[in-house]
Amino acid sequence: MQDARLRLISVICLSIAAFTSVFGAILTLIWLFLSPGSLLPHLRSAALWIIILITGIIASISQYTGGEGISYFIRMSALILLAFTVYAGWRPGEYLDLSVWLFGKKAGFDIGLAVEMSIQGFHDASREFRRIFTAHTLKGIRPGIRIIPSVGFLLIHSRLMRAHDQADLLLSRGYVQGGSCCPEFRTTKKDIITGFCAVLILILSFFPVRDIFILRI
Repeated sequence: MQDARLRLISVICLSIAAFTSVFGAILTLIWLFLSPGSLLPHLRSAALWIIILITGIIASISQYTGGEGISYFIRMSALILLAFTVYAGWRPGEYLDLSVWLFGKKAGFDIGLAVEMSIQGFHDASREFRRIFTAHTLKGIRPGIRIIPSVGFLLIHSRLMRAHDQADLLLSRGYVQGGSCCPEFRTTKKDIITGFCAVLILILSFFPVRDIFILRI
């Protein structure tokens, strides 16, 4: 979706729908695969499958102990896939525009700047993580689970140092509060249709399936 405003509305509606019912979660999954900017290219992410695997283990334990593990797995999987799609579709500057549009040029600018810097930090950490694993492979060292704690500590330390440097840079340039930003949004017909479908899914998620489909016995 090109318009960040409609994307935010869609994400809120689909999150509520997926959390509310299994039917809403299934409709959310259908929306993710059929909407513009399909989820399919992002299914190669190893982190995505690791999180889904952990969710599946928790759901299996819940189902085995008498809980609603299957329902939990379907709803959580939809929420996880939705989160990955939103994260992968991020474009630099759009959350700053959206935050300024929502909260104004003072608080909105500060919130948007913090979000942009945080997301950029995640992207940088992800690239550094891949480089470290590539370096281990080139050296003939098989990367495994054992190196994750040390690599994680290194990435956290580097991110904290980077945040400290960015704060010093902002202070040296006289940044105090707020800023000048003129939000620009591009709305297409596909965005409107996709946003409408997300709202419709939210509405349908509150109705039992038997009230939506006429079943003949």
